[in-house]
Amino acid sequence: MLKRFSILLGLALLLPLLSGCSKPINASLNSQFVLAPGQSARITGKSMDLKFIGVTQDSRCATGVDCIWAGQVSWDVEITKDGTRNSVTLTDSAGSGLTTGYTFQNYKIAFVVSPYPKAGKTIAKSDYRLSITISELAY
Repeated sequence: MLKRFSILLGLALLLPLLSGCSKPINASLNSQFVLAPGQSARITGKSMDLKFIGVTQDSRCATGVDCIWAGQVSWDVEITKDGTRNSVTLTDSAGSGLTTGYTFQNYKIAFVVSPYPKAGKTIAKSDYRLSITISELAY
């Protein structure tokens, strides 16, 4: 009986921690935040969420390698605004690692995918990070 109670108590304590993994982080306009694949951010005061689904393709020329083509990186995000969900695939076709922008409604969303590939190293899908800055456009 005590063993069963201990297991149930352990599960009761662990469940809130596991469910917190999917809870969105809070982010603000004009401030950079970073998401891991599967992680979401809620933009404070804007009824807007952004989720980094993951990198779908990465052919960027690795550092330490001479390439004919710079390559590119593509990733999927999901933007939810006022309850409407939009799935978007974005690509940095220069493969430079520099900020890539996307306009959504009256927002400018800047993205940087990291890490940048290195010769002889494989990047696991779970190791990618998406740095994001969202700002309102002035009309």
